[in-house]
Amino acid sequence: MSSVSVLSGHLWLVAFLSVLSGPAEALDQDYFLIDDVYADEEKWTVGVNLARQSCIMDMEFVGNTELQVGKDASHGESEYYMMFANPGWSYEEGTDYSVTVKYDRVSTWEGDAVGMKLHAYRGVSLEGIKKDVIDEFGSRGSLFLRIGKTNHGTFNLSTTGKGVAALEECARAVADGSISLDAIAGRIAENGGSGTPAPEQDDRAATPPVDDGSRKKDGESERDEGGGYVTGTGFFVNGDGYLLTNAHVVERCEDAMVRHGVSGVMPAAIVARERTNDLAILKVDATAVAFGKFRGSPQIRLGDSVVVFGYPLAGLLSSTGNLSMGLVSALTGTGDDVSKLQISAPVQSGNSGGAVVDQSGHVVGIVVAKSNYQDRGTAEKPDIEVIQNANFAIKAGMAQFFLDANQVPYEVEPPGDDLRTPDVADIARSFTVQVICEIRQ
Repeated sequence: MSSVSVLSGHLWLVAFLSVLSGPAEALDQDYFLIDDVYADEEKWTVGVNLARQSCIMDMEFVGNTELQVGKDASHGESEYYMMFANPGWSYEEGTDYSVTVKYDRVSTWEGDAVGMKLHAYRGVSLEGIKKDVIDEFGSRGSLFLRIGKTNHGTFNLSTTGKGVAALEECARAVADGSISLDAIAGRIAENGGSGTPAPEQDDRAATPPVDDGSRKKDGESERDEGGGYVTGTGFFVNGDGYLLTNAHVVERCEDAMVRHGVSGVMPAAIVARERTNDLAILKVDATAVAFGKFRGSPQIRLGDSVVVFGYPLAGLLSSTGNLSMGLVSALTGTGDDVSKLQISAPVQSGNSGGAVVDQSGHVVGIVVAKSNYQDRGTAEKPDIEVIQNANFAIKAGMAQFFLDANQVPYEVEPPGDDLRTPDVADIARSFTVQVICEIRQ
């Protein structure tokens, strides 16, 4: 378990991992979830993990490989860990694997990892890592990974330094009580078992929206004892069963399912997630008869009409979906965020992940957030102003970048003639699904 390397001109005699007393044990998925986001630093998401009683940093690289580094204070003295996972890998939970990490191909570290699973991702976790490994992780430019005899390529670490700094800052705040683990746990309990919602949007529902003949009568709870559900919207992007939704919709999924109209429920695999832009790719084992096509040139303009079809407020509104209409109100989001559009079409909890389409039925955005109340007053003279008709969508171009990075095909077409709104509704409804996630307890 020790590493001896003279490649960098000096001798390494540092153990990659602390010595394990007996075989390593597989860790539950809760040890790899961000329960409360602390910061986003240079594409790294940093947040609190309750199971480890400290903080972790996470990033998904091109090719769907997720790299996670964090601290674990659950056994008293803090230790570090490093996790690598990918939906295409097949490492078995609880099985030991040898791992080699090379920084800039001049510094080599070796150790034993244990197989783990996170949603549809399988990978390995190196537990009890020395701080020297993490210090080098934050200062080097690249990381080469080999698990067993399989090389998994080189990862760019150019943005890692700020992420590690934010990780340490978060961990100190947890350790000194500035961040309350009890408060986070209480908020999760209030949300029905879910963690912190994405900014400006909360799509969590207390009852599952599945209408498969077993729906209970109005007013009766359909929530499993001790469980809960997250609901959102998604849409197919090709005929092979791939669909897009928001990452926050599937953040804490134990199992993901999709329902198309009043048809039956199909299981869906979580193929990829990207928290920075709040996008996720799911896949069902079925052919999509209809799928959304992205709008090409000319691009959507300020004042153009848009239509949103989705499944908001599950259990309250129509289970067959709801339509809303509006205009493109601004070509940027809050704070002049160029990755977003502002739309006046009404959206509710449950619309997240649904397509925003133009009057020719082409996708121009993905619903991500709704407007909230904003305090414009003072303690002496409170004055609450309601932001009206200001909702937000991720621009289609950002979704296309995400699909490209994960090698998921899609189609782009120039917009055709404007259609009647009922015809646009038929198009949007044909490729839109409800996304249902059972929350992991």
